[in-house]
Amino acid sequence: MSDPITACQPHEPAATDWYLAYTKPRSEQAASAQLARQGYAIYLPLYKTLVRTAEGMAVRHGPMFPRYVFFRPGSAGQSIAPVRSTLGVSHVVRFGATPATVDDALVAALRGFEQQREQASPADLSALKAGRRVVVCAGPLKGLEGLVSATAGKRITVLLDVLGRQTRVSLPDHQLEALAA
Repeated sequence: MSDPITACQPHEPAATDWYLAYTKPRSEQAASAQLARQGYAIYLPLYKTLVRTAEGMAVRHGPMFPRYVFFRPGSAGQSIAPVRSTLGVSHVVRFGATPATVDDALVAALRGFEQQREQASPADLSALKAGRRVVVCAGPLKGLEGLVSATAGKRITVLLDVLGRQTRVSLPDHQLEALAA
């Protein structure tokens, strides 16, 4: 029979487990910098995406999980208690009274995905691929729907129904938006 005192004690996280800090809105970078300054190991996974700008499509990096930062103590005796009062941090994610932990294997998998996404070309990130339905979202053809027939850099050839005829039109990528599949 097990000792009732040890049976009720919470599971001690492994040294390789990560914790999650829930940050204030758009404060992931500030919270990460402050946690690193305090000696914690931090990981803020970033997600590479294409965004529409006035000049065309541009690559941007943003948090993969907005408002979340992974962290773990930098040394064996370091407490996580100061994290909740760290600039940019709202609170430490908990399940009841126990801080939530994330296994190191999951963080390693996220790092791998982040590196894979970072190496992807803008064409690989684009949803504007041959056979995809799109809508023109700017210019004189705004509102027309069509089918992507070819892509060449920042120019996309779209098959549009104009006055009852199928017409191929070449448009800049930032004037098109992919429709839900």
